[in-house]
Amino acid sequence: MSACSAESERPTLKAAAAQLVADGEKLVASRELTAAGTVTVTERADKDSEVGCLQGQVQRFFRAQGDFNPPPDVNSPSNSAGLMLGKLESLGYDKIADELDLRDENLGVTLSQNSRAGITFLVTVRNGQNPNIMIVGKTSCYERGG
Repeated sequence: MSACSAESERPTLKAAAAQLVADGEKLVASRELTAAGTVTVTERADKDSEVGCLQGQVQRFFRAQGDFNPPPDVNSPSNSAGLMLGKLESLGYDKIADELDLRDENLGVTLSQNSRAGITFLVTVRNGQNPNIMIVGKTSCYERGG
C-alpha cells in the first residue's frame, strides 16, 4: 500500500517541470547569485530529453550560465556556490554531495535535491574559464507520455 501511495505523491512531469523552472528562476534572481554575477537562462524545461534516462523515459532540464560581476578576481567560487546552495536549501532542497570534496580555490560545486519533487540542481562556479557560473537543474525520469 505504501508503494502505491508513494507513487501517487510523485508529481507529474508537467508539474515537476513547472517547479523546476520556478525554482531555477528564483535562484537566478536571488541576491545570492546576483551578488556574484549575472546569468542568462538558456533552457526552461520546455522539451523532453532522453539523456540519462532508461529507454522510453524522458526528463526536463533548466539551464543557466553567466559570468562574475567585474572585477572577477574578487569572487570566491566556493563562497558563491555555498551562497547558492543556501538559497536552494531555503527552497526545500537538501545537499546530496559534500562540496568540500568537489572544490578547490578555483572551483565551487553544489549538488542538491528536492526528493519530494524529484528535482536535482548542480551549480558550478569557477575562476579562469567562462562561463564562470553554470546551473543545471533536472527532473527525475518519467515514462514517455506519462
